[in-house]
Amino acid sequence: MLIPVVTVVLNWRGETNKSGLYSVYLRITIDRVSRYFKIESPQKITYQHWSGVEDAWVKAAHPFSFEINSKIREKKTIVLELIKRSYNYNKNLDFATIFSHLKKKGDRHSFYDYMKGYIQDPPEKLEANTIKKYNTTLSHLQAFKKQLHFSDIDNSLIKDFHKYLNVTLGLEGVTCKKYMEAFKKVIREVRKENYLDPSQMEFLFDDVKIKVKKAKRTFLEPDEIKRWKALQFMESEKHLERDRDLFLFQIYTGYYYKDLLIFKNEQLTIDEQHGLIIIGARDKNGNGTIIPLFKFPHAAFILKKYRSSSTKEKTVFDPAVFVEEPVYNRNLKEIAKLVGITKGVSNKVARHTNAQLWIRYGAESPVLSKMMGHTKQETTKNYYDVNIPEIIEGTKRADFGRLGI
Repeated sequence: MLIPVVTVVLNWRGETNKSGLYSVYLRITIDRVSRYFKIESPQKITYQHWSGVEDAWVKAAHPFSFEINSKIREKKTIVLELIKRSYNYNKNLDFATIFSHLKKKGDRHSFYDYMKGYIQDPPEKLEANTIKKYNTTLSHLQAFKKQLHFSDIDNSLIKDFHKYLNVTLGLEGVTCKKYMEAFKKVIREVRKENYLDPSQMEFLFDDVKIKVKKAKRTFLEPDEIKRWKALQFMESEKHLERDRDLFLFQIYTGYYYKDLLIFKNEQLTIDEQHGLIIIGARDKNGNGTIIPLFKFPHAAFILKKYRSSSTKEKTVFDPAVFVEEPVYNRNLKEIAKLVGITKGVSNKVARHTNAQLWIRYGAESPVLSKMMGHTKQETTKNYYDVNIPEIIEGTKRADFGRLGI
């Protein structure tokens, strides 16, 4: 195991300047390779004020000796503690990890400060809604417990926080689960960086049971889809006509609205025997999909109507077609009123409707999973390799053209 060596140096480059003032650095050496971290200080140092002696690197005669020595000690301690933790878990350190810890602000023993840093600079790209979820989780944690250090994290704390969310705040199970999962994710990152002892993790989430009521999915019935499709618009309502059509295309594909924005030409193919098929990945989770678009004859009309005329565009639909999602959802609600649908219609209802149609009219479970881009099937534990011939065979009983949708 390679153990980094940490020393404090002045002017590590050995430069000479007119002012005679130089910066202080931590020199970190791993396997005879050194990197330098600059210590931020209120004033640079002359050689006359530099002793290099441990804990008194800057001589007392310097007006900022206390502040600079304290800052050096703080940064050096961070590295030494990191080395100690890594040594205890028999893990090698690299420069990137060390410098990442040196740049972090706040109390290095505080879970809250760690979580703030995690939200600001996550290890993976996070959607805006996910960042919002982490921020809300942090707010609930801080309201629940004013200070939270790594050493405080145990099974009792996890249970008490869940009780706080569920009982004190009166949050529903699905909301509690959302915040508890965010908390759990950050705790796992904390463990990866060795801030938690393995013994803390062993029974951490035992007996933390979150009851989640099964969500009731809203979907449209075939006769409602037909009314939606048949609706006529005035010239001043072209924006509603457009969003009516896009919603129908969502029903035909099972796509979310944002999936339509990145629906690429390369994903659309024509089977010689059957017709239009979509082969590609969904935006939300990247899982592969095969969608037999030929099962919905009206889809070809919508494609022709809104397809980009530019050969330079990689996406199927002209980007000018789309509005912001909140505007789109408002328009859908307006259309629903016009056709006498009292259900709460939003862009997600199209995806639920797609699944309901396939289930009702005979699509087999593994085939449906492949069309929807699901990671796993809840109805079976068997693994299926589903490709185009299987999709065609598994959906042959469904005849949506005959239904008029």
